[in-house]
Amino acid sequence: MQLVIDNSKSKSGKHVIRTLLYKIDNNIHEEKKFSSKVKPTYTVGEAYLTDIPSKGIYVYITLIKNIYNKVKGKIIVINEGNIVLVLNYRKLKIKKINGDSQFYEHVKRVLDQVKIPVKRANLK
Repeated sequence: MQLVIDNSKSKSGKHVIRTLLYKIDNNIHEEKKFSSKVKPTYTVGEAYLTDIPSKGIYVYITLIKNIYNKVKGKIIVINEGNIVLVLNYRKLKIKKINGDSQFYEHVKRVLDQVKIPVKRANLK
């Protein structure tokens, strides 16, 4: 499976995208192995394409800040090469879109380590 790691912003600096990829073992560590460079979403910054192996649990986080300084995002949990949980992040709240809620504990560990604030989580 290939994922895009994008860290870019617009020329004016009003729009920003940041993507993170974490591998979950006993420890949590950020994946920094990039295979090729691709065009970023916005003009200032860089984006890379990365291949993830089919073994292991990965948490892929995409966060976008808009002109009003509101942060929206999508969190995807990948287990053994398959997407097992999709969450939306908006207004400091997490909402389950699709998948199995038991993988949320991995997401919570990553969000605590990266210090992304979460007020509430709706996993119904």
